Amino acid sequence: MVRDLFLEIGVEELPASYVPPAVEDLRAALERQLGEARLSFDVGTVRTYATPRRIAIFCSGVAESQETRVRAVKGPPAKVAFGEDGSPTRAAIGFAKSQGVAVEALEVKDDYVRVEVTDEGRPAVEVLADCLGAAVAAITFPKTMRWGGEARFGRPIRWIVALFGEDVLDFEYAGVSAGRETRGLRFWSSGPHAIACPDDYLRVLEDAYVVADVAARRRAIEEGIDREAVGCGGTVIPDEGLLDEVTFLVEFPTVFTGRFDERFIALPKDVVVAAMRGHQRYFAVETDGHGLLPFFLCVMNGPQDFVDAVRRGNERVLESRLADAEFYWKEDTKSPFESKVEALRNVVWLEGLGSLYEKTERLERLARIVGEQLGSDETATAERAARLAKADLVTEMVRDGKEFTELQGIMGREYATVSGEPEGVATAIYEHYLPRFAGDDLPESAAGIILSMVDRIDSIVGCFSAGLVPTGSQDPYALRRQAIGLVRTIDEKGLPVSIGDLAREAARGFSEGDAPSSEIVSDVLGFVRQRARNFYIDAGYSYDLVDAVLEASFDNLVGVRPRIEALTHFRASEDFAGLVIGARRVMNILKGQGDPAHDGGALVEPSSKALDAASVEAERLVEEAIAAGDFDRAVRELLNLRKPIDTFFDDVMVMVDDESLKQSRLGLLAKVKALFLRIADFSTVVLEGEETEDA
Repeated sequence: MVRDLFLEIGVEELPASYVPPAVEDLRAALERQLGEARLSFDVGTVRTYATPRRIAIFCSGVAESQETRVRAVKGPPAKVAFGEDGSPTRAAIGFAKSQGVAVEALEVKDDYVRVEVTDEGRPAVEVLADCLGAAVAAITFPKTMRWGGEARFGRPIRWIVALFGEDVLDFEYAGVSAGRETRGLRFWSSGPHAIACPDDYLRVLEDAYVVADVAARRRAIEEGIDREAVGCGGTVIPDEGLLDEVTFLVEFPTVFTGRFDERFIALPKDVVVAAMRGHQRYFAVETDGHGLLPFFLCVMNGPQDFVDAVRRGNERVLESRLADAEFYWKEDTKSPFESKVEALRNVVWLEGLGSLYEKTERLERLARIVGEQLGSDETATAERAARLAKADLVTEMVRDGKEFTELQGIMGREYATVSGEPEGVATAIYEHYLPRFAGDDLPESAAGIILSMVDRIDSIVGCFSAGLVPTGSQDPYALRRQAIGLVRTIDEKGLPVSIGDLAREAARGFSEGDAPSSEIVSDVLGFVRQRARNFYIDAGYSYDLVDAVLEASFDNLVGVRPRIEALTHFRASEDFAGLVIGARRVMNILKGQGDPAHDGGALVEPSSKALDAASVEAERLVEEAIAAGDFDRAVRELLNLRKPIDTFFDDVMVMVDDESLKQSRLGLLAKVKALFLRIADFSTVVLEGEETEDA
């Protein structure tokens, strides 16, 4: 026999961001607990429900009793468990007693005492309380509250519903005993409302003005805002993040339209949208031509009874925020955007690292150097954008932690445009903050790409020079995100940029003389390399191939991805495995040998000359393939070295007493090693069947 299992944890309002992870934690933990408790259930039927005031889970087909289990238990060694005459010792007697069996049930197998123990299944009602308690305890939150003792949760727990079929489970958590009564929408139908069985849950809550099904609630909001937007003569400006957030802010969504004064349409669109979204969580409406309309869409938590009063209140609040934005905009545009740059002298960038004005000067210099290295036609644009990139941080709109602070870069673009700066400069000012997070857009303009790179490397090098290095999970200056953004930009845009040169040039801006600190540069390169490693592994590549290629090609990230893909194509071939083994022999012999020079004329053995000739031909063909961007062909040419390498090691003793002969052979191997490293350090590749250790 089976029954449905249902659990609801009722709480004070949880922050919207807390709810989705908590739901997934509960699902995973309960499924795990039921499995460990030997209670079968219909895995595909587990459903979760959530609002700001509840986290619930429904599981059908839960067995009414545990499965009986027969398990083999290993005891003490046989020579310890039995005397020479075969009689059981105290060790055997104690082991048998601990397993609840007679001594006669013990068996000896492989020199140890063993016994089969049968665990009879207990009724589910006797074990479910422990399962539920462990599942709830497994829910994690960014921050927890403690109340009435030692209980901790995202917010105080106010009620619990725990049903097994029609029966209430004997379950308690955080001092709250389970029952069958839930709560409805606060102030409208709070309850309590009795739930006869798990199947009644959604119906009971719907009658109490709660839409517990997350997908249904989100769909209702989407349909509501689309309907209201059409009524305004426009469409909703898409905002998936806001839609997700609002879904977990309300229990019974009602969408209505509000208006604001049309004069605010003259403000930059992003300012108006930010004023709506920031604290009020409104959706903006635009025309088909993407012009803003003087309406906002609000999601109210409750039925429509008092919607007019709620609308008036929201309109007053938005009017006030837009009036503030209008004042900031007018003040900021009274003078040219260029005039704001001087004020950066009075703004500390980071403690011990000077002002934002000094950072601006470094960005101008770096933008010019990198632009010239890339041969970009937009070098001057990038340099001018660097001059203005941080100027919006001292404007009325952005500074002092106002609600529009998040518009840094966006406002820089707007102010630059109003001041008559070229479109390319304005665009680069905005784009230099991209990407802002994982999956965000990359800069598109050449000037924006240059400025994005130099801003990131300047921040990373600056923090390292001041000892502000990320440790463990602590990264207050988001240097990991900065480094990944740098790696991603170079990789996806195919930029022939030397990471080493970039770091060294950035380090000059923090050194007293012309020579940057080699230690800081080395630390920065190691940090960026680790982020590059994570980036490519996250992209789905094997960690050992990533390591092999980065060992050889980290400085020029453009070639990393195609090299990894080429190795991936060939790694299953027999010749590839042989080449890896040969590369290991080459690398091992060269350890501690310095940098021996190659002298083909000093080679005497046929196998040495054959390997030398093969490497010369392979080098020519590999270089041609690399120049053509055909890394599959380059690896294929290296595979042709497998037999000459094997023959060389079969015929030749490298480490001989004759120093001249030894050096000539080491020089040949050094040449082969250098050829390998044009693609990867093959010696680090893990072959099938070998022990692996993925970081």
